[in-house]
Amino acid sequence: MITSNQNPEIKLVRSLEKRKYREQEKLFVIEGIRIIEDALADRAEFFKVFYSPALQENARGIQLLQRLQQKGIPEILITERLFKEIAGTETPQGILAIVRQPECSLTDLFVQKRLYKHIIMINGVQDPGNLGTILRTAAAAGWAGAILTKGTVDLYNPKSLRATMGAVLKFPIYKADNYNSLWDQLKVAGYQIVATGLQANKWYYDVNFTKPTVLVVGNEGHGVEEEILEKADCLIKIPMAPDAESLNVAIAAGVLIFEGVRQNLLTVI
Repeated sequence: MITSNQNPEIKLVRSLEKRKYREQEKLFVIEGIRIIEDALADRAEFFKVFYSPALQENARGIQLLQRLQQKGIPEILITERLFKEIAGTETPQGILAIVRQPECSLTDLFVQKRLYKHIIMINGVQDPGNLGTILRTAAAAGWAGAILTKGTVDLYNPKSLRATMGAVLKFPIYKADNYNSLWDQLKVAGYQIVATGLQANKWYYDVNFTKPTVLVVGNEGHGVEEEILEKADCLIKIPMAPDAESLNVAIAAGVLIFEGVRQNLLTVI
């Protein structure tokens, strides 16, 4: 049992609280019985698991440990005090895991066998709760995947992870560090690019979402960046009351995502 916070294993977990080290090591931390069960079901690549004696007082926790042991995943027992120090939740369940970040290419998104070929592109969203909610919504709607552009909050931020409710482990997500060849690849693959913008001249329900679509939503304060607006096939907006300023980006994304679902469902009724 590890008892010291100076132990290298504990220092590794603590280092992954910072985006710099998550990106450097290609690792991230998940916490709690439910999300670790889901990660096992989704065939996530586990690196190490840390647990406290409290987990062994829970029948479900014992079963989870047994499943992890059967998979040959390294398990490390630590004191309750240490676990509370490294836990990211107020009422920890006594288990957390270090998991390898999934790899996903742009072409992986094109061949997904999900309900719809649509892709959500998230451009510069800064709030981790918004990012996680958008990803969770797109995954629930059966969309093919997501593209995160440079400047977007870290996908593996603990708040983002909690907001996704595990979607990050089963929903393909491609990180576009630059736009070199991105637009050409999307066009060759047959996608229309639809972006949200205040200067839009089209309502969101006037877009043909029965075609493969990349839907772009932007930063909470500034919207979609100009370079993307220039590449878009059309700009859309959601009708609102005259005295309303704007919608939360996650709410707006939800409206647009499920408009895509609605239109596609109508084609099979």
